[in-house]
Amino acid sequence: MSDGPYRTLKLRQQWKQLLKRAYQLAFDDQDVVEMILPALERDCAWEITKDFMPALDGFCSDHGNDLFEDRNARLDELRRISAGRGTLGSVIADCAAEQLAEGKRGPEAMRQALREGLTDRLARVSKQMEEHVLREAGERKAINVRSRLDSAMGQAALDGLIDKLVGGSVSSRAAPPKHSGLEDGVGLR
Repeated sequence: MSDGPYRTLKLRQQWKQLLKRAYQLAFDDQDVVEMILPALERDCAWEITKDFMPALDGFCSDHGNDLFEDRNARLDELRRISAGRGTLGSVIADCAAEQLAEGKRGPEAMRQALREGLTDRLARVSKQMEEHVLREAGERKAINVRSRLDSAMGQAALDGLIDKLVGGSVSSRAAPPKHSGLEDGVGLR
């Protein structure tokens, strides 16, 4: 157990790195925050196809003139486009349907659907990490990890990632900023 529970976590590598930063106190809170957006961006690059964003834009641009059945057919088409690559696209599609049901349309509905889908992914992965630490390292460590992850999720600026998604420029090689200077080390407390 000397390596930490993040080694045996059954998630993608970027989420293991996030858990490592949340688990080890050698990383400060800003290090945890800096890892969230690259981890989410990598998930988006892997799970959201190039066809998904234009289809989502078309779905959210619905002005309410279509029949309910047509909207359901387009929602099914959106889910079909995102199928087979993970659950993120389907969750975003469901969030977009909720936005349309609430009366929102266009870019506002699309951005809100993306925000809710990304927030949902963060919440689910955070819970998985917490439960894994609880099983592997005990309650006290799990509470500490949950606290650090909750704090970091509250500080993560999703707007930049949403802009990248809308612009089609997400990368599967996204990484947190490197600390290379002498002054970039762990701060004194």
